[in-house]
Amino acid sequence: MNFFKEENRLASILHFFETNKNIEVDKIAEKLNVSGKTVKNDLKELNSLFSGYATISSNKGDCRLIVFDQAGYDEIKTKICEENVLFNSVQTRMAYMFWQLMEADEPLLIDDLAEQMKVGRTTTVSDLNKLRKIISEYDLKIEGKANTGLQLKGREIKIRFFILENIYEHLFLNYPLGTEIRELLEETQEKLSLDALSVGFFYRFFVIMIHRMETGHPITELEDKYMELYATNAYNIVDEFLCDVEGLKDYLIPKLERIYLCVSVIGMRTPVNTSEIEQRINISEDVADTIIDILNKIKDELDVTIVTNELFDDFVYHMFFMINRLKYGFHIHNPMVDEFKDHHTLSYKMAEIAKDVVEKQADIKMTEDEMAFMAAYFSVFLIEQEPEQKKVKIAIICGSCKIIARLIQNQVKRLFDQEPEFTFFYNSEFDESCANDFNYIITTTDVQINSDTPIIFMEEVFDREYIRKKVENIKYLTEVGRTVRRGIDSLFLNLLDESRFFVLDASLPYQNNLEFMIRVLQSQNDLDEEFIPRLREKEKTSSMILQQHVAFPHTMNKVSKLTLALGVYPEPMTEIEFKDVKIVILLGIPETMEDDTVIIHLYDEILTILQDYKVIKKIQHTNSYQELLMYFAEENKIF
Repeated sequence: MNFFKEENRLASILHFFETNKNIEVDKIAEKLNVSGKTVKNDLKELNSLFSGYATISSNKGDCRLIVFDQAGYDEIKTKICEENVLFNSVQTRMAYMFWQLMEADEPLLIDDLAEQMKVGRTTTVSDLNKLRKIISEYDLKIEGKANTGLQLKGREIKIRFFILENIYEHLFLNYPLGTEIRELLEETQEKLSLDALSVGFFYRFFVIMIHRMETGHPITELEDKYMELYATNAYNIVDEFLCDVEGLKDYLIPKLERIYLCVSVIGMRTPVNTSEIEQRINISEDVADTIIDILNKIKDELDVTIVTNELFDDFVYHMFFMINRLKYGFHIHNPMVDEFKDHHTLSYKMAEIAKDVVEKQADIKMTEDEMAFMAAYFSVFLIEQEPEQKKVKIAIICGSCKIIARLIQNQVKRLFDQEPEFTFFYNSEFDESCANDFNYIITTTDVQINSDTPIIFMEEVFDREYIRKKVENIKYLTEVGRTVRRGIDSLFLNLLDESRFFVLDASLPYQNNLEFMIRVLQSQNDLDEEFIPRLREKEKTSSMILQQHVAFPHTMNKVSKLTLALGVYPEPMTEIEFKDVKIVILLGIPETMEDDTVIIHLYDEILTILQDYKVIKKIQHTNSYQELLMYFAEENKIF
C-alpha cells in the first residue's frame, strides 16, 4: 500500500515505458490518476531532459521509448529518479514531516517545519494536507493549530505500519544497529533457513522497534487479536531472538514489543526453502480447507480444473502468511498488479474468485497487491498443467523459393515442444490425396485443397507472432470440432458466426432472451436438449455474471463441440436485476473435453475484451457478426 510510489511522476512514466513496448497516453494517465494533458506535458519535459540521448515518440496517442545512447539515457534517468531524495520532492517532504511529528515530545509549528525544509509556508501546508489524507488510512491524525503547534495522534503500531509500508527507506535505510546485533540477525536467518526476502520483514520490524523503544515510544496497548500471537510458535522464535538481544542491551524488551515483532514472522514472505520453517510454524488445517474451497469455486465458476504441482506446498504457506498479514493489518506492495490485470487476465480472475472465499472464511479484506501474488501462483499452475505436445507433421507449400520455406520452418518449429516433421512442396508438387497425412498445411500460395487438415495461408511470412496465433488457434479449434476462418486470428471470434450472434430484446426478461438463444443453438445441434435445466441447476451454486456489464451463462454440453454465442442489448434492460448487463456470452463446454487448455485460452481472450468498458459499449451496439468482425479488424487491435 505504498502511497508515495507515484509521486515522482517522471520516474513512474519511465518505468511504464521500460516495462511496455508501447503504451497509450490515456493508460498512463489512468495509472497515475492524472489528466491526459498532464501526461503529455510530462512527456514533453522528458524529451527535453533526454535531448538527444532518447526520445518518446507518439503516434495518435500510442507512445514508445526509443534510446539512442544508453549511457546518456541511464545518467539522465538516474538523476530523474534521485529527485526523491531532495526536499523539492513532495514525498520526501512528507516523510520528513512525519518523522518530526512522530519523534516530537511537544507540538511543532508549521513555520519551523517550513524553515527546516527550506520551502515556503504554503508548500508546507499543502504537503501537510496531503499527509493527513494518507495517514488517515492508518487511523492516524495530525491535530492542533498553526499558531500553537501540531501533534501526531494514533496507536503506536499504526505509526509503525505506516513507516514500514511507505517511508522505511527514507528514514531507516542505513540504521546503525551495531555489529553484534547484525550477527544475531544473520544467525537467526541461517537457523531458520530464510532467504533475504523472507527475513527482510523481520529485519525492518526489528529496526523500527529498537528505534521507537530507545526514543521513548514503546507499544503500550494492542488489540485482542494481537494477543493471540502469544500462544503461537512465532512467539517462541521471536522470544528466543530477543532474549539474545537483551544480553547485548541494557534494558528488557516487553511482551507487547515481542508480540509486535511476531507479525513479521507470522506474515513473512514465503521462504524459498520451507523445510526448516515447517518444523517451527504450524500451518492451520483451515488454510488447506480454504484452498480446496477456492479450487472448487474456480471449477464451479469457470469450469476449469486447477491441477496443482510441486509448488502446492509453497502455495499453502503463501496463503497462510498472506491471511496473517491481512488479519494483523500489515500490507505489502506488489509492483506486478497492473501486469497481472492487463496480461494474465484469467489468473487475476481466479484471484478475484479466491478473494471472495478468503474474505468470507477468514473475515479479512483482501488487497489488490495480495490478489496479484495469488494470481502468480494460478498463472504457473495453468501454464504447467498444459499437456505435452505430440510430434506433428507439417506440410509447407511454397512457390519456387526454397529459402522462404526454410524461414517458415525455422519460425514454426519454435512453437512446439517437440520439433515437428516437415515436408516441403514447391510449385504444384502437392498431391491433394496426401493432405490427410499431415496435421497442418502451411502455404504461401492460394491452393485449393479439399481436406479436413487445417490450412494456414501465409500472408505475412516473416511475422512469427502471426504464425504462432494461427497455429495455436487452429490447434485449439480442431480439438473442439470447429474450423478456422481465413484472416481471423482470435479463438473467440472463430467460435462465433452469424448463427451464434443475437440482438436481444431489452423489454423481455433476461431468462426469456437466454432461453431464446439456447433454443436456436439447440435447433442447430450446437447444444443438447437438456442444456437449460442443467444451466438452471448450475445458476443455483455459481455466479453467471462475469462482471457488472457481462452475463456469462455456461455449463457442460453433451454435444461434442465447444459452443460459444454472443447476445447484445442495444438498449438498456428494463429488468431491474439485470439493468447493467449489456452483453451475454453463452458457453457450452463439451462433456468429453479432457484438456482445459482451450477453455483457458478462450477465457483469456474474453477477459482481455472485458477490461475496457469502451469495448463492451462498442460490442453492445453492433448489429451483426460481420459488424463485430469489422470492429475488431479496423478499430480495435486486441486480436
